[in-house]
Amino acid sequence: MKIRKILILTWLPLLAAMFAACQKPEKQPEKEVSPVMTSPAKIERDKTVSSAALGKSVKYSAWLPPTYDETKTYPVLFLLHGYENDPTDAHNKWLSTESFYGTPNGGDLNTIATAYVRDGGELFVIVTPNCPNDFYRDYPEGDKYETFFIQEFIPAIETKYHGNGKRAIAGLSMGGYGTLFHGFRHPEMFTVMYAMSPATAFYGEPQPTLASLVAGATPAQLPKITVETGTGDGTVSLSSVQDFVKLMKDHGIQAEFITRSGGHDWSFWQGCLPKALRLAGQSFK
Repeated sequence: MKIRKILILTWLPLLAAMFAACQKPEKQPEKEVSPVMTSPAKIERDKTVSSAALGKSVKYSAWLPPTYDETKTYPVLFLLHGYENDPTDAHNKWLSTESFYGTPNGGDLNTIATAYVRDGGELFVIVTPNCPNDFYRDYPEGDKYETFFIQEFIPAIETKYHGNGKRAIAGLSMGGYGTLFHGFRHPEMFTVMYAMSPATAFYGEPQPTLASLVAGATPAQLPKITVETGTGDGTVSLSSVQDFVKLMKDHGIQAEFITRSGGHDWSFWQGCLPKALRLAGQSFK
């Protein structure tokens, strides 16, 4: 009897463990997923703003972040396109997912911006205005794009998409020039300027030139400046961009200057975009 009692006491813990293992585990409550992780971004293509300065309507497209809510206000990033042989649809190049024999032929903005937001980035609206290859500025006897952009376009966009007064500007090539031009010309309006492969000089540049704007700038009043260009760029020479960065430095202007392998193409600019979004988002906080 004593031996049987010992055996029973010995096996009890083992039987209890076996019984517990056979029990169905309690169902854990499902973790709540943020709507930002499940809601899609919204894209509005080929909208227009009527312009008295240009005497016509100008197209643009807009990327609205996941969970965009018309009862709230948002910062705005103005994202400028480059020179296109046919600029009719140029404002959609940043949104394009096209490729040519496996090489990107557009900015794939929706994928990159959505990933940025879902990685914890700030929520803001991104707008891509159309520009008819005039470098986003006024000409004495031509288009008055600067007047349109500053006095008509930005107010119209911020009214429509509930802008909160915080805005950044970025762009590539011709749009990189436009980024720097407007950032230096209207520094109080932007928190960041991010110029990708910027055409820092072009034949027939009217007054005021970029160089004169740099010379007349007050460094403390400027937004944060980043210039990024590829070492293999065959369209905008690396040396011309380096000269511009040196000009800024000579006038006491701080700017982040990034060079890396790459050319004057969408593969390079898709690599720039996440950094531009991140800097814009940080400046909007």
